[in-house]
Amino acid sequence: MAVISGSPIDLFAGLGFIAVFAGAVNKPIACTLMGIELFGTEYTVYFAIACFTAYYFSGHSGIYHSQQLAVSKFHQEKEAELTPIETKET
Repeated sequence: MAVISGSPIDLFAGLGFIAVFAGAVNKPIACTLMGIELFGTEYTVYFAIACFTAYYFSGHSGIYHSQQLAVSKFHQEKEAELTPIETKET
């Protein structure tokens, strides 16, 4: 892809590195910052897009089994609709 788009090959190697890690640990912001620290600020937007895309498609489990997700990644509105709301009838 780098050759076709005329982008640096190093950029795509870095994107792959941080995106895989972002998907594995479910931490896209931390991995975006890691990309900035390792590779510089020139491609910050690309790092963020790669990390959040990997995070979105990674599912609910990561490499840390003790990690608990506070909020579901998908179907938040549907889960809210399915949650029964207790009402007091007078």
